[in-house]
Amino acid sequence: MLRKKFHATIYPLTNFLGKHGIKPNLITTLSIILLAPTCYFLLIYQKIYFIMLLIIISFLDALDGAIAENAGMKTDFGSFYDAFADRVVEGVIYFSIAIAYEDLALLCFIALILSYLTSYIAAWKKNLKYVGIGSRAERMAILIVSFVIDEVYYGLIIISALSFITIIHRFYHIAKESKC
Repeated sequence: MLRKKFHATIYPLTNFLGKHGIKPNLITTLSIILLAPTCYFLLIYQKIYFIMLLIIISFLDALDGAIAENAGMKTDFGSFYDAFADRVVEGVIYFSIAIAYEDLALLCFIALILSYLTSYIAAWKKNLKYVGIGSRAERMAILIVSFVIDEVYYGLIIISALSFITIIHRFYHIAKESKC
């Protein structure tokens, strides 16, 4: 529901970008390119720049899908590329957190694995992409907030817990559909 409201809210922007030849895959590529400076700022403890760029990357992730949907530019490759980029972004961000905050390395690994598993299930069962309370948008929002309030440890705990709950929720839906 939030996704549809967001897409409706930014419709004028996505319509403008689509009409001017800005393709969703270009936006996806930009998010991957911005990943390097984002992680650099994290590693040199420039938290404000890191947070600003992470917000931009998160917005771009939502924007590429909105352009594809609102401007009628959905493609199979675009869907694949978006999902691929999402995994790259998550993996590199968690890896960078683990390097910058060595004491959180194990927790970063757990959060990453659980995040990947929620996405893996959705890759197999497209109708479950928005099932659960730990989807990618929520995980990124929690990560951003945890850096803003300087509680990265608790942010990673919450991300891990919500991802785990989402995995169980999605498994339940698959079992129910399969009549197991």
